Amino acid sequence: MVRAIVLLLVPGAMAFTPSFHTATSARGLASAQLRRGRPLAQSTLQSAARPKPQLAPEDQWIGKLDLDGFRDEIRDLGRRLEKGQGEDDVKHIKKICLMANTCAFVGLTTMFLPANPITVMALSLWTFSRWTTIAHHTCHGGYNKADETRFFNSKGFALGFKARVTQWFDWMLPEAWNVEHNNLHHYRLGEVDDPDLVERNLQFVRDLKVPTFFKYGAVGFLMCTWKWFYYAPNTYKELVIAEMRRNGEVITEEMGPKEAFTLKYFLEPNHGAKSRKWYRFRDFFAKVMGPYLLGHFVLLPLPMLALGAALGGSPGVGVEWFRNSVVSLLLADVVTNIHSFIAIATNHAGKDLYQFGSSCAPNSGTFYLRQVVS
Repeated sequence: MVRAIVLLLVPGAMAFTPSFHTATSARGLASAQLRRGRPLAQSTLQSAARPKPQLAPEDQWIGKLDLDGFRDEIRDLGRRLEKGQGEDDVKHIKKICLMANTCAFVGLTTMFLPANPITVMALSLWTFSRWTTIAHHTCHGGYNKADETRFFNSKGFALGFKARVTQWFDWMLPEAWNVEHNNLHHYRLGEVDDPDLVERNLQFVRDLKVPTFFKYGAVGFLMCTWKWFYYAPNTYKELVIAEMRRNGEVITEEMGPKEAFTLKYFLEPNHGAKSRKWYRFRDFFAKVMGPYLLGHFVLLPLPMLALGAALGGSPGVGVEWFRNSVVSLLLADVVTNIHSFIAIATNHAGKDLYQFGSSCAPNSGTFYLRQVVS
């Protein structure tokens, strides 16, 4: 697993290599700022002809960093780990799949019971691990050169309806997630163009003219719903924008492409936001949200109607089993949202993280450094 993660940083290991990033100086952490507002001075990354600014105590490390040496060490480490990839790595991801499938078995075979912690946690961990460990590392291309069967290959994993249902079935459309996460997020970490820049996306919470208690309540709501309320529509927005650009359409700042696109845009037609509606709700429901909503929460527990009636002796038992199953699946979804929010969102925010005012060249020393400090 360590090999798969490190290989995400080396040239050629990423599944997507964008060509639209501004190739500003690879040596510049230009206009970078800590998210608490203190500047990260360019220090030794600046030209020797320019005076070095005074560094804040927490930024002293940047003045001692050999950026070129760091870049070379990362590349060397990537090459060595790449050569060491093989069957052991594939066995490891298969072991993770076995663990996820075990959780699925426990959850699915007990969900007819009244909602209980074992069933709910098993179902939740099944969904959580399929995304955060199996799909995430596979879609990043971490196993592209290790898996000869090409099952764990970024160029086909979960792409298309059948593969989505059997390999990674979730609220997000895998094709859209690949664009938003693998491409835009990781190649623009901490930049204004990063679609997952948490403090910008939650600016509306800080701006609310309400007591702090209600702001925590808003964050609590997002914790329980963020995958389907924010992440699914926003990743699909990025896919739509990418397709528009491929078709030669011009995307302007006035269109609000950087603004987070959530379901509120359909719930509040006249909310007055700057961003345009990038797609119709019926298209989003048909391609992204609908298949998972119907498949996971209706079709998956549907057999319980027949099983309950057959084993319980009456149709009423079947209805009860189906109802229990739906309740457990819904509770598991809430738990998965909370779990993934804690694991993911909190690691993309904090006073010790930096913001960057410009882009950098992919696979440069600055690029690798941003993967670490962001």
